[in-house]
Amino acid sequence: MLSFEVPGSGWKSRVLAATLGLGLLAGCQAQPLYGSMAGQNHSVTITPADSRVEQVVRNELVLGFGGEQQDGAYSLNLSVSSSLSGLLPGGLDNEFSAARTTVTATYVLKSASTGETVKSGSRYADAQLDLPSQNFAQERAKLEAEDRAARQVAAFVRADIAAALAR
Repeated sequence: MLSFEVPGSGWKSRVLAATLGLGLLAGCQAQPLYGSMAGQNHSVTITPADSRVEQVVRNELVLGFGGEQQDGAYSLNLSVSSSLSGLLPGGLDNEFSAARTTVTATYVLKSASTGETVKSGSRYADAQLDLPSQNFAQERAKLEAEDRAARQVAAFVRADIAAALAR
């Protein structure tokens, strides 16, 4: 059996290694990804929804911002629309058997105290769906595709707002 000792591998070197390791760990901190939020109020109040798809986007944003805010430091004016378009014709009557739903969100983020526009923009997301021959199944597929696209749009808008508030 082959073994050897490294000079200085006694208890002193182990204490030195442990001290260096603790020193490195002391520099680790938990911070927000998009800058420091110390002493800042980043609460966002979102306008009420006018449609089902807009309500899905609004709900996702409210959850992402930490819950419903009554008097937030910022106000988000949100407008969401949805459209459906056929992709692949098929079947006996050349009806569309697959489709794409597009959800578009237009938003304006304003400071509640000054009314100044902090960030504005428009984001969209697509979701593909199959259109079966049964009417109820078609409606259900459309709703589920709208929900998928709405959740994706909410994630895009939330990321835009987080980046704007980190400045």
